[in-house]
Amino acid sequence: MYNPKIEVFDRPNLNAIVAPDERLIWSGHPEYGQNFLEPVGSERVIHIGLLLGTIAMWSSLFIIEPNDTFSRSDAIITFAVITIMFLAGSFGVAAHRQYVLQNLVYFVTDKRAIVCRYGRNWRLSSRIYVISCPHAATFPYEVIQSRPYPSLLIGTVLSENQLQPFGLGLTHPGHPLLWGDITIPIVFEYIADAQELLQTIKRCSNDSQP
Repeated sequence: MYNPKIEVFDRPNLNAIVAPDERLIWSGHPEYGQNFLEPVGSERVIHIGLLLGTIAMWSSLFIIEPNDTFSRSDAIITFAVITIMFLAGSFGVAAHRQYVLQNLVYFVTDKRAIVCRYGRNWRLSSRIYVISCPHAATFPYEVIQSRPYPSLLIGTVLSENQLQPFGLGLTHPGHPLLWGDITIPIVFEYIADAQELLQTIKRCSNDSQP
C-alpha cells in the first residue's frame, strides 16, 4: 500500500534512514541548480521578467518630460532604487533555489524511494527531514521533462507542512506556478539517468507485490 512516511533526525545517519532489511540500490542528488548561477525552470522567467522590466523602465527616462515636481534627477534616483529592488529580488529567488537544491539527497532501496532534506526547525536547530515513498506498482511514476536534466516523480503528500524545514520545504522558485496546487509532488529533481532510475523503481515495485 502506498503511504509516504516522514521522519526527522537530529544528525545524518544512513543506518537510521535505511532499514537493516533493505538493500541500497542508488543514491544521488540534484545534478543541476545547486550552484547560484544555475537557474532552473520557472525561475528563468522571473529573472528575464525583472531584466526586461529594468530595461523598459530606464528606456522611459528619455521620454519623461521634467517639471517642477519631478525632475530628471528624481527619475534617475527612483529608477535606481527600483533597480536595486529588482536585483535583490532576483538574488533572493536564486538563493532560495540554491539553498533548497543544495540540501537534498536521494536514495533508492529495494523497498522505498527516499528524499532527505537538510534544514532547520523553528529553533534554528539542524535537522534531517526524511520522506520515504514505498514502491507501489499502482503509483503513477513519471519522468518530468526539464532542462538540462529530467526529474522523476516518486510520490505525493497532501501538504508541504508535513515536510517544511524553516518554512522552505521542497518547493523553490524553479517550480511551475501551479506546482503543489492540489498535492505536493515528491520528486528526484534534475537527475541525468531519471529514465533508467524509473525502470529500476518499477522493477522493485513489481518484485514487492505478493
